Amino acid sequence: MTGPGDEMAAVAHGRLRASQADREQVVEVLKTAFVQGRLTRDEFGGRVGRALASRTYAELTAVTAGIPAGPAAARPPRKPARVHSRRPANTGVRTGVRVLIAAAIFVVLLLAPGRLTW
Repeated sequence: MTGPGDEMAAVAHGRLRASQADREQVVEVLKTAFVQGRLTRDEFGGRVGRALASRTYAELTAVTAGIPAGPAAARPPRKPARVHSRRPANTGVRTGVRVLIAAAIFVVLLLAPGRLTW
């Protein structure tokens, strides 16, 4: 049960100056909400700017106010990218070079039958 003293303490706490560590903690909360899809990119950027410029706890509290409670509905998983099976572009060139070399060797063997000794 809260009493009038608790409300006054909360108001007094809101007027206290926030430290850099407090601002960084709020930025981490905003990052988490953004990653979970609870904030848009523009909304995230604006809130981070306000958090870094905040001087009091009340201003920091206002930065995180209105963030939806839970993560956004899970998006259906994307289909994996299709794998295209392609031959490398230079396969035909390699085959052509091999055929030319084999043909050259064959021609040399045909034209010089007496010169080769095994």
